[in-house]
Amino acid sequence: MFFSYLKYIYYMMESINSDELVIGGGLSGLMYGLTAVTEGRSVIISEAHHKVGGYATNFYRNKRKFLFDCSQHKVTGLNKDLGNLWNALDRLGLQSLINEFHFYNELTTVVYKNRFITIPSDPEHIKEALISYFPEERWGIEKLFEDILTYGYQHYMFSRMLLNEYTLNKDLLRESRILSKLTTREYYKKLFKKNDIIEVLSSIAIYLGAISHEVNAFYFLHFLYATFYGGQSYIKGTGQRLSDILLKEFLDRGGEILKKNPVYEIESRGDYIQATTKKKLIEAQRIIATCSPNDVVTMLGREKVDDSFLKILDSFQIGWGHFCVYAVTSVPPEELGLTCSEYLLVSDNGDYFTEDDFESDLYYDILTLSVTNYHKIDSSGGYIIQFIILDHGDKWFNLSEEEYNDRKEKVQQKIIERVYQTFPKLENKLIYVESSTPKTNYRFTLSTQGSAFAYKVLPKTHLGMLNNFPNDKINLVSSWVSGPGYESAMCLGFTQALLLNNKKALKHV
Repeated sequence: MFFSYLKYIYYMMESINSDELVIGGGLSGLMYGLTAVTEGRSVIISEAHHKVGGYATNFYRNKRKFLFDCSQHKVTGLNKDLGNLWNALDRLGLQSLINEFHFYNELTTVVYKNRFITIPSDPEHIKEALISYFPEERWGIEKLFEDILTYGYQHYMFSRMLLNEYTLNKDLLRESRILSKLTTREYYKKLFKKNDIIEVLSSIAIYLGAISHEVNAFYFLHFLYATFYGGQSYIKGTGQRLSDILLKEFLDRGGEILKKNPVYEIESRGDYIQATTKKKLIEAQRIIATCSPNDVVTMLGREKVDDSFLKILDSFQIGWGHFCVYAVTSVPPEELGLTCSEYLLVSDNGDYFTEDDFESDLYYDILTLSVTNYHKIDSSGGYIIQFIILDHGDKWFNLSEEEYNDRKEKVQQKIIERVYQTFPKLENKLIYVESSTPKTNYRFTLSTQGSAFAYKVLPKTHLGMLNNFPNDKINLVSSWVSGPGYESAMCLGFTQALLLNNKKALKHV
């Protein structure tokens, strides 16, 4: 009787057609959809949440008095003519969006062994600052920037190479392969004499959702090029402002959005592919999946996917999520010692942790802790500060509700106490506090294990192996196949939409 009812519901659902269905309205999906409709294709975006953006969203508290950003606040690639994201937005005619971005005066301030080490935003000034802080490491710093401008730049230009807009320098390939087999920490140890500069430079890996003794050095050099030379910027109104502008452009150019409409199942039907969602049956000639590849396999049915691809998928490690403390101060944070927009608090022993440290939760005392003064970035949101540390879903998903709440409270207090050690004036000045965990992230984004940074980019890990999904009507377009970050997600959506448009013209179902 129950299955007959489900069958009845299935046949009663409205069926709609489109050239393409995009699963997920995060930044990859929005950029893909916007580019595709600009190229003349009909596109439907199906989003499970009531708002678009994925991690680029926000939320209000206290009768909309306080505005919190859900994820990172740094967007790279907006330097004119140098940044890939600037190039993509300019080609889409989104100059008004480009003008929404504001550049930081400094990249960050690293707090290590009671030293406040401010890293500027301009790449030459970054080099000068590092040499002034660590004069004995001049050779290694010079070599680092040389590698950023060669190997890092070439990796950064990979998407432009796919569009035949960049010619590969084959002389760099051998060393690039060597770098991809090293962790960033191993690479740093080849450059520098002492650990202090290694710990300072390792701390900024938090923007990549990575740890230096895990992430491969070749990809990290790409990240450093994007961060140092691509330009670090933000939009007032948090990441949600960026997402909302992209959505408006997508709709204005003819796209369609279905919110609160998760996709449950996808099935090949000869000349087209069908998706069963909460509200509709959608028939499309192509599906663009911006969710985790693991979720795509589940929607399609694992038994329908080639074993060779499943083995590739199973070889990847789910990346880090984060634990975030959202707080409001009773007075402007600047009066409490937070005079910069951001600080990275590094333990005296650095970022390296062992498996035992992870199992015992000691890593909460070891990993880089980001302290962001959102009031300095955008005062309209209130006296907002946020503390973020990388965390993993393994620690949160198997707990009972009581265990979960107890653990959440303990971790929150541990993080706050760490912040107090650097900024003692904050104590007794927090008038509102709440936290999110990887499980919270999963609840609102459905990202596998609550990961905020997709798969880990480990040594010998090649995300490009995921580009050839065994069903030619399904394309994976997300940070899961390109690497984490706002710029990476948006540029992949733009590039893939152009590449797929160059294939045989689609016909309506």
